[in-house]
Amino acid sequence: MAKTALPLAILLALAPVQIVRAQAPAPTAAAPPCVDDGQTRYVCGLPVVEDLAEAPGGRWVVASAMTAGAGGLYLIDTSTLKAHVAKIEIGKPQPPYARCPGPPDMKTLITHGIDLKPERGLAMGTIYAVAHGARESVEVFKIDASGPDPKVSWRGCVVLPKNASGNAVVGLADGRIAVTKFMNADDKDGIDHILAGQITGAVYIWTPGKGFSEVPGTELSGDNGLLVSQDGRWLYVNDFGNKAVYKAPLDHSGEIQHVQTDFRPDNLRWAPDGQIIATGQFVEAANRDGLHGWAAVKIDPDTLKKTPYLKVAGTAAFDNGTTTLVVGKDAYIGTYRGDRVAVIPAP
Repeated sequence: MAKTALPLAILLALAPVQIVRAQAPAPTAAAPPCVDDGQTRYVCGLPVVEDLAEAPGGRWVVASAMTAGAGGLYLIDTSTLKAHVAKIEIGKPQPPYARCPGPPDMKTLITHGIDLKPERGLAMGTIYAVAHGARESVEVFKIDASGPDPKVSWRGCVVLPKNASGNAVVGLADGRIAVTKFMNADDKDGIDHILAGQITGAVYIWTPGKGFSEVPGTELSGDNGLLVSQDGRWLYVNDFGNKAVYKAPLDHSGEIQHVQTDFRPDNLRWAPDGQIIATGQFVEAANRDGLHGWAAVKIDPDTLKKTPYLKVAGTAAFDNGTTTLVVGKDAYIGTYRGDRVAVIPAP
């Protein structure tokens, strides 16, 4: 392994804009063979899948592609655990994204956090993807999963505020978009500031025709994963730097609450029972270049009471779990460093 390969791969998740410019290498040839290990199965050949979302119908999982030139999005067939790059149809920006300057450069596009909002009664939905590359943006796609292979089409984008490095996104029911700013895009020491617990980010709300506004009380250390409550009143956002999950009112009324975790929470996903699954890593400044191990907890969205869910030691085959998506009887785990997605029986 080249001397700089491991630190660059680690920084791919923790400082995405810097890595877009530095063009970090894909996982190296030193990675172990991608073969199933006990109860852990793998979806192979997927460099740096940081986030996952279930497509309408449950057969397919949409995966982000946090590597330049990977094609933007992956599609995982849950019936076979095989994956391929989504074929994305490109057209003109559609309302309400008409101000988008044009399609992304697919050669440099890197997708990070994603969200998928299904359309009722149909095998269709909208994919929102935080993107890096030629621009910092939320790219918007439509997915039609009614056929044997999902069809994905690009619909437009929302360019993030100046100097904002995005991380996670969620589409709101009224057409607005919530997105986290992880840190300043030009802060070369941003990850050091985050690991030290310094304030670097916030949650932005984009409103069609009006632009961005900041959600009060979400100025955190490396704002990361994001969810919206089922009734649309609350946002849940991870404070990566200070190991906490926050609950903030979308309408600016109501008490801001939080719960501590013993790991750095990365992404948030809904569990089938209505609880929140927060997944993250045991990464510190002193162990950034080694194995970390990762964990997940379930959080009650009303009380923020947490219960243990997963705790896994890092291995050469798989480490740094970023998101836990439960589909049927399986849990799909993404990572910010590696060439595979892990699939385990859902706890």
